Amino acid sequence: MIKIFLRATIVALAGLAAACTGPSEETSPPQTPAAETAAASGCAADPAWIRSPSLPAEVPGTGSICNFEQFAWQSLLYLVQPTAADPEILQFESFMPNYGVFVAAGGQPTPYGQHPPDPCNDPATVAAKATGAAPFVYSNIVKQAGVEQPLIDPNGQFAWYGLSVNETAYDMLTRCELYRSDCAGPLKPGNAGTVDLIGAYPNLAFPDGAFELKTAWKVLRPEEESSGLFYSTAGWIQPPGQGGACESVTLGLVGIHVVGKTPETPALVWASFEHRNNAPDCSDLAAAPPLGGSWSFFDPATCDNCTTNFYEPGQPAQVCRMHPQGDSTIGTFPAGQSCEEDPNQFACQEATKAMLAESTEAIRELNANVQEMIRDAGGAIDPVWANYELVGNVWTRGGVTPPQLQAQVGSLSAANTAMETFVQNGPSARTNPNNCFSCHNQDSGTFGRNLPPAGLSHLFDEVAPKSGGCADGSLPAACGPYTTN
Repeated sequence: MIKIFLRATIVALAGLAAACTGPSEETSPPQTPAAETAAASGCAADPAWIRSPSLPAEVPGTGSICNFEQFAWQSLLYLVQPTAADPEILQFESFMPNYGVFVAAGGQPTPYGQHPPDPCNDPATVAAKATGAAPFVYSNIVKQAGVEQPLIDPNGQFAWYGLSVNETAYDMLTRCELYRSDCAGPLKPGNAGTVDLIGAYPNLAFPDGAFELKTAWKVLRPEEESSGLFYSTAGWIQPPGQGGACESVTLGLVGIHVVGKTPETPALVWASFEHRNNAPDCSDLAAAPPLGGSWSFFDPATCDNCTTNFYEPGQPAQVCRMHPQGDSTIGTFPAGQSCEEDPNQFACQEATKAMLAESTEAIRELNANVQEMIRDAGGAIDPVWANYELVGNVWTRGGVTPPQLQAQVGSLSAANTAMETFVQNGPSARTNPNNCFSCHNQDSGTFGRNLPPAGLSHLFDEVAPKSGGCADGSLPAACGPYTTN
């Protein structure tokens, strides 16, 4: 799950706020070296993202590819800043975890702004919490989306995951009672419910300003914790099959998805960040970790012609990145998927190749610029965030939904090595391109009709079965504003 909230939790929801505006010419301070580098760069960062951080309400500028990458980085730099209420808590740590929203039958979501009870209720954990532990992450999620398989690191430890949405999204979920199974209907796979969301509410959608997060964490060894390379926190993990018992560990952030809804992007903007030491490119397994130390999910000492990105029960995976920057034309391909082998596929069309090249260059330039800007910030932001990078970002032209491949822009093969390890080139490892929209779309599966736009999110996988609601076959009246988008 995600990290927590007022001293204990994990996933979250953030408040959406100010528009993306740069400093005026009159009030801009002298440029830092990073800003000077940016001025000569094709895709520049803005020092205001650190000096006066805000969660952008819209993609800035003219909506160029660079502007979408800027939207992603501006969002993350806001989310990793301290909250005004408690400098010890970062913005994303103040969000509401998924288990505070999606409750079992008879339960009610935790009011936003309050810390929800986590499931670690065994006596040892309760006693430890009573001592006043520091903020922590709680997680019991180890299976990756799409394949339902866990990622195991070279130390034999699971990667742990969290989900979240901001207060804007929280309000929609609770006012519409979409945390209850009969209201959520087919938004939860295999669940019919009592409400015909497809027929009666075809426009049901998250409001502008809704943000959803997903985080990935690794259990840190003592030397990794002391290295200072990771954003880390105390964590409670609940391993599968242990009867509810929790373990106290130190967790390091290795990945985060940031997904935002704006007036011009009803299909949302899907951005993914990773720790730079996660894994090498598949085309260069001999590469050294850029930050020193070791790779988090690749061990060259045990990879002599090993099979990469393959799940074997109970065994560490050897992970590498198939398509750097999510560029479908570069990297490593299954048989028959490269442009040389199959020049007729969508990714190989000249217009698509030009778009991908522009996206790749923008990501590379902006990553380098932001990392330099963080290092030059003089303590205005924790320098650990220079150890993270944007690895993919995808959206649609004109906000088209449902997002068909031909409407997609950005990193068409975007995948996070810590979250989509085993499906970087599609579930069959033969589908190129493959990205967030490959799963996050409005396909209702067995229902035969498109889901409403809210179906782009997989939060509804968390809906508890038989949790009732909407007995009259309609959504609550308070949901009205969310059904007319």
